[in-house]
Amino acid sequence: MDKNGKTILNGRYEIIRPIGYGGMAEVFLAHDQLLDRNVAVKMLRDQFLGDNELLEQFRREAKSAARLVHPYIINIYDVVSEGSNQYIVMEYVDGVTLKEYMQEHKLSLNTVLEIAVRLADALQHAHSHNIIHCDIKPQNILIDKNMNPKIADFGIAKMVTNQTMVYSKSVMGSVHYISPEQACGGKITASSDVYSLGIVLFEMLTGEVPYVGTTAVSVAMMHVEKPVPQLKDYMENVPEGMQEIMDKALAKRCEDRYANAGQMRHDLLNLKMKLFPFSSEDYHQELGAVKPNGNVVDNRDDGATVIMKPVRSELPPKQVTPAVTQEPEKIQEKQEAMPSGKTGDEKPVVKKKLNYTKLIVMITAAVVAISLVAHFIFNRNLAEIAVPNVTNMTVVEAQKLLEEKQFKVELEEKYGDPDKFKPGTVMEQSPKAGEKRKQGSLIILTICKGAELKAVPDVTGMSLSKAEQQLADAGFKVGKVTRKHMDGGKIGAVLSQSPKGLDKAPKGTAIDLVINEGDKPVPNIIGKSIDEAKGMLEQAGLKLGEIKKVQDASAKKNIVLACNPGVGSNLNDGAAVAITVAAGGDKKSAYVDFVVPSGKPANVRIVLTDDNGTATLYSGTQNGSVRLRQKVEYAGNAKVQFICDGKLISERNL
Repeated sequence: MDKNGKTILNGRYEIIRPIGYGGMAEVFLAHDQLLDRNVAVKMLRDQFLGDNELLEQFRREAKSAARLVHPYIINIYDVVSEGSNQYIVMEYVDGVTLKEYMQEHKLSLNTVLEIAVRLADALQHAHSHNIIHCDIKPQNILIDKNMNPKIADFGIAKMVTNQTMVYSKSVMGSVHYISPEQACGGKITASSDVYSLGIVLFEMLTGEVPYVGTTAVSVAMMHVEKPVPQLKDYMENVPEGMQEIMDKALAKRCEDRYANAGQMRHDLLNLKMKLFPFSSEDYHQELGAVKPNGNVVDNRDDGATVIMKPVRSELPPKQVTPAVTQEPEKIQEKQEAMPSGKTGDEKPVVKKKLNYTKLIVMITAAVVAISLVAHFIFNRNLAEIAVPNVTNMTVVEAQKLLEEKQFKVELEEKYGDPDKFKPGTVMEQSPKAGEKRKQGSLIILTICKGAELKAVPDVTGMSLSKAEQQLADAGFKVGKVTRKHMDGGKIGAVLSQSPKGLDKAPKGTAIDLVINEGDKPVPNIIGKSIDEAKGMLEQAGLKLGEIKKVQDASAKKNIVLACNPGVGSNLNDGAAVAITVAAGGDKKSAYVDFVVPSGKPANVRIVLTDDNGTATLYSGTQNGSVRLRQKVEYAGNAKVQFICDGKLISERNL
């Protein structure tokens, strides 16, 4: 921070305001004073600064991503490690995310194809440098004022996916776009980005993501198991060739998918030129440069406009006979010309109209009846087998094993102890392992979605004891406590905390605190007189505060017994120190006599209460009728109590 109170990083990047935040980093708008331009600064959150392995990966992958220079990729200018701060300086884009834009606008087909072509071009550039994004989604794509898409978070996204994936609501934004191999924890390749781009293309065309579920786990499993959705179910007039591109981009197996983004771009550009031809020869030449297998060919397009045929249902359309008004003579002629199978006076046969409602009801009833009979026969022949143990397995492994045993599986998610269960693994199963159930029975699996993330209370400005209580009430605990001096700050108050207030952290996380302390230590004034203590405090830059007197027969009058804050505490200049001194007075003594009640032996106590407090003078077992004499030394007003077996027998004032 400079003398004007501005935050300046690395001597050149002046922080203007925060513009975004995520699970691992915060983003600020800043001004590069050296080059006189606005930039974006992405700063790693405090809670990740202690993980040396993650920090090294952060630096390594950010530097790799900095090699990407492309008009549709947000360029990285600098990777800085400054003290405890770790941040990336990158291109600032004045715009909105593609997700935000789609929520406000419906994209035309031409715009969708143009954006998809440019995104594929950007990904192909990254893949040619052996960099995979791993988290392509509309939230990571920015749209500038000229409708140019720019992919963000290269390197950061890769770092996130290297962590264990937690299928929870906090990652629901990404799970809608992950590839099947990412959902299963398999090897990630360039075709993984192609799959995610296919999902983004589907959403731009239809306004919806193809797979929607109640939990992140269910959505992830849809990527693995559900067939590629048909565009005709979501939109009208699907262009010829679009579904083929979608099928190839969203193929479940990597080998059936586009091997890289360049192949997908080729097909998208070909389709765009057919639907929306333009005069630029650059795209014509580029289209002829690469075919899907990567070989150079000549594939120029004649630029002719293609007339699209609307995709219709597989069922033939209903035949409608138009009503035509004819002259009576022509009707008569037609009736006479029509052949008839009947002669004489027989009445003409009238064809009855088919009652479709009754037909549907009859067919439905027949299907239900057949299903019930088949279900009864099938279940009667199913064998009972032991339910396998799938706890601690990943959700994919557990579901596969149970389905191989012909069980049905239902998933539910709960927070769990990360020390016992890895996120995405089975914590519980019902029925339990070993119990016998018929094949086809339902097995409910409880999936760990990691530690519960909660908002950390903001305890800055509070005392240490109050901060500790606030954190404990919210499910956190106090971690490392560091003390440092800040001029003008309240002594003993929390100056800062890590993680910061309102950050999300797992329940039970230790919160590190920095407490403000002064630079004037309290001298040792214990045993000094009031005047001596006052002089020592003033010499140390402090002053004498409240004086409290207590009775203490063992101490001389006006001698300091204690001080608050204690000796050695660091205070601000001129802070007051309260002291406790002896009230003085001579020590008095007396003898007291008590007789133990007759009967069996009793537990006996003699208790003194005076100006110094309460103390037990004698405790033991004595026989009945025994006389006890006790010398008592006391200060001020005093009384002595004689107690036998917990009952007060006698009390005397001294």
